[in-house]
Amino acid sequence: MWFEEKLPIDIWKKAMALVKSCDVLFSVGTSGIVMPAADIPAIALASGATVIHVNIADVSLGNPNELMLIGRAADMLPHLLSSL
Repeated sequence: MWFEEKLPIDIWKKAMALVKSCDVLFSVGTSGIVMPAADIPAIALASGATVIHVNIADVSLGNPNELMLIGRAADMLPHLLSSL
């Protein structure tokens, strides 16, 4: 979602349900400071998921279930996907 873009409440609720039940969450290219979306990685971690951040700066929360991949998404995602 884009900065200050409003998400319909039904879509937000569905997204939150998915975040709470996911095994792995990819957080790509976000500053991690714009609420309420900034809470998504913490919610996933609290629910037992592994969170993989892809960003040009370290935005990890210090949880052992996080992986921080520092670099541009355009460069990092093709490498990540090719290794699957």
